[in-house]
Amino acid sequence: MKAYKNIIVPTDGSVNSKRALEHAIVLASSLGASITLVYVANIVSVISNFDQIPNASGYVTEQVALDMEEEGKGVLDDFAKEVPEGIDVKTVFEVGSPGPAVLSVAKKYKADLIVMGSRGLGPLKGLFMGSVSSYVVTHSGCPVLIVK
Repeated sequence: MKAYKNIIVPTDGSVNSKRALEHAIVLASSLGASITLVYVANIVSVISNFDQIPNASGYVTEQVALDMEEEGKGVLDDFAKEVPEGIDVKTVFEVGSPGPAVLSVAKKYKADLIVMGSRGLGPLKGLFMGSVSSYVVTHSGCPVLIVK
């Protein structure tokens, strides 16, 4: 049987990402694996929704980036608290396109498995939609468990 040592769990705070974490916890506790929680801020996607706002000073862009980072780190902290003692947990905040960013983190941290929700909160609040899970499944170098 394949030994899973590091499980990557992308999250956006959605119910499906919480379910994915629950599955990852069960696997990590029975296999002695660690969990790496990942939040990806897709700032370009969000900022494109503000294209009608004059942005001479860059204030809108800067403020959106700060707000997204604060929200992302808050989600990561909340999810990390759900992981029982005895399971090693790391948190990673990334900026970029969600699918490629998740795969980059998986490669960097030598993931043996990615456990993720099938859909997230949508393009404004969350970052993981069906297209992201599909992208990860298609391009991942390790097994992917999709949780509904």
